[in-house]
Amino acid sequence: MDNAIQIKPIRPRKSSELVADRLRLAIVSGDLPKGGDLPIERNLIESFGVSRATMREALRILETEGLLEVTRGAKGGAKIIGPTLALAAHAVGMVLQAQDTLLADVQIARQIIEPPAARMVAERSSPEAIKKLEAIIAEEDGAAGTEESPFLAMKFHETLVQLSGNHTLGTFLLVLHEIHEGVALKLSQENKDSKRSDLTIKTHKKLVALIKAGDGAGAEALWRDYWQRITPYTHPESAVVNVLKNLGENNE
Repeated sequence: MDNAIQIKPIRPRKSSELVADRLRLAIVSGDLPKGGDLPIERNLIESFGVSRATMREALRILETEGLLEVTRGAKGGAKIIGPTLALAAHAVGMVLQAQDTLLADVQIARQIIEPPAARMVAERSSPEAIKKLEAIIAEEDGAAGTEESPFLAMKFHETLVQLSGNHTLGTFLLVLHEIHEGVALKLSQENKDSKRSDLTIKTHKKLVALIKAGDGAGAEALWRDYWQRITPYTHPESAVVNVLKNLGENNE
């Protein structure tokens, strides 16, 4: 019997990858603040003790990841963009698109996320959270039955989950919303009746009332029931996730 351990060859990491690792950590941790300029190339080369070619390859890695915006030329430089939700949504969306994932599948994930988040908001019953949700409802009242209505409804959903206090839930939902981009536009074009808009606003007001009362169980139950009612209107059943719209098409 062969008891030899199967060992895969270890690929030594390039210097450019190690430099990119260090810079990536500095960007994500905030040591290199978002919106600021990266130190000039000459200083970076001196600090890391690497060649110009190695440093430029490291910067290309970070540019590809969307962490930097590099301007080339005599007066060029690198601006720190930092991690963005749009970039995360694009990456996740491409994976889902490659798997022919239906938009309905994305909506089911949202249905799982949002009701418990509503409960968390109600149990915290923060005056600041209530104020933010009521401000969106005021916007909805003023835009009922218009093309803006579905977008404000999405804003309410996003804000609700962000107010749960759980950064993972809030970020994940925003990624799903980015992937689901275009559905709100479709709804705004096809469903302009004020009756449905009024029902949405009425439910939002009921939820805020439960949040004010600190009724977590009631808020969760209301939001779960609301999702059951709105799901038939919030996605085309056969539509597949498509974050690579119009690529490769001729614009003639």
